[in-house]
Amino acid sequence: MLRIVLRYRSNGLLQSVRASGHAGDDAAGRNVACAAATALLRTAGALLYEAGTAGGSARRPGSLRFTVAVPAGADASWLRGVSDFLLRGLQDLQKEHPSAVAVTVARGFGFIRCGREFPHGT
Repeated sequence: MLRIVLRYRSNGLLQSVRASGHAGDDAAGRNVACAAATALLRTAGALLYEAGTAGGSARRPGSLRFTVAVPAGADASWLRGVSDFLLRGLQDLQKEHPSAVAVTVARGFGFIRCGREFPHGT
């Protein structure tokens, strides 16, 4: 299963992304859900990196992490657009492939999965 954690600041802007695993039993490069998630994550990460607001790593296949800074003078509406686009795309993918993709949204000190809020650390 591909597990993705999106952490958001209290103002709704993306703070960090962590993805690990592989969606499904198909070989790498042959799974539609994994390819779609990879495209969303890489594109968002590249946009944020090119804007000078993100840094991270993909140290091995099946692993991606990046953090997002909000420097002074940053276009918050653009950052929110990237944040919203990534979240919507990954949530839609999870709905279509629930046994292959798990998206967790962390806001502040809590986690939200499938619309239910869980205390920090569960």
